[in-house]
Amino acid sequence: KMSRNEPDPIGEISKIQKEMHEFNIQLLPPHIIKSEMDFSIEQKDIRFGLLSIKGISDKSIEKLNSFRNKYSNKFEIFQAAEEADLNIGVLSALIQAGALSGFNQSRSKIVLEAQLWNILTAKEKKYAISFAEKFDYDLIKIIKHLNKFTDEKNHVVIKDTRLKTIKSKYDPYLQIYNQNSKSESFANWYYEKKLLGYTYNKDLKEIFSEKRENLKYICEIIDEPINNKVAFVGQIEEVFTGVSKNEKKTRYVRLKISDETSSISVLIFNDNIENNKLLNNRTFEEGNIVICKGSKRDDCVFGDLIAIQDHQIYMKLNDLKKTDKNN
Repeated sequence: KMSRNEPDPIGEISKIQKEMHEFNIQLLPPHIIKSEMDFSIEQKDIRFGLLSIKGISDKSIEKLNSFRNKYSNKFEIFQAAEEADLNIGVLSALIQAGALSGFNQSRSKIVLEAQLWNILTAKEKKYAISFAEKFDYDLIKIIKHLNKFTDEKNHVVIKDTRLKTIKSKYDPYLQIYNQNSKSESFANWYYEKKLLGYTYNKDLKEIFSEKRENLKYICEIIDEPINNKVAFVGQIEEVFTGVSKNEKKTRYVRLKISDETSSISVLIFNDNIENNKLLNNRTFEEGNIVICKGSKRDDCVFGDLIAIQDHQIYMKLNDLKKTDKNN
C-alpha cells in the first residue's frame, strides 16, 4: 500500500526491487490466485500486490475478488471478467503483467483475443464457446466458421456485413499485436516495466544479447578497470546537456542509464554528440532503450557509440493513435 501512495509508485517499486535483490529477497510477480490486493510475504520473498499493477485502482477490489479464480481456458477468463464487470483495460493489464499465466499463447495474443471477444455480441460469444474445443480455442478460426455456420432458424450466425463491422473494430488491435509480436521477449519486458516498475522475466541483456555479443550488466561495468572497452544495454533515465567550465568550453551530454542491476553515467563530448545524433536520426530522450559502447572511467563511461533501439511497443489503442498522429 505504501508504494501506491508515493508520487511515483512505479519508480519506487523499481528502486525497492533493486535493494531487495541485494538482500537475496525476490519480488515475485503478480498472480491472480497467489497475490493479495497489496504486497504480501511469501516464505522469504514478497509477492506483488494486484492493486499495485498500473491501471488497476482501489475501486477494482470488489470486481477483482469476484474475478479471482482458476481458469482452464481463455474463454473462461474473458467470460468471467465480463460477469465480474471488470473492464477490458483492467483485464488487459492483468494479462500483460503476466498475472494470468499458464496459457500457450503469448500475452500479446491473449490481449488481442480479449479485445476481439469484447467486440462480439452475447449470442456470438455463446456460439464461440460451443465451438471452442473443435477449433482449439482459436477465436479467429471460430469467427470465420460462424460466418458460414447457420443456426436452428437457418440464419448465418455472423453475416458478411457483421463480419465487416467486426473486422473494422478489430483491425487497430491487430496492428498493435503485429507490432508487439515482432519481439515477444521485449514486449513482455516493456509490459512489466510499465505496469509493475520492474521486470521478472528476461532482462534487457538477455533480450539484446541475441542482437549483439559481449554485452555486460551495468553492475559488472562499474567494476571494470579504467580504460577498458565496455558494451552494455540499458534505459535512459536522465538526459543533461551542458558546457564545461574549462577554457575549451567542451560541449557534453550526460546520460544516466540503468538496467535491472544498477545505473551509470555516460558522457558524450563535442563531435561525438553530432555523430550519435546522425546515427540515431534524433536526440536522446528519457525512456530510450540504448546499446552503449565506450571506455570505462572512474565513475562513468565515456560513450563512443550509443544506439537507440527503435522497437516500438503499444500498450493500448491511444499509443497507436499517438504514433499515427506523429507520422
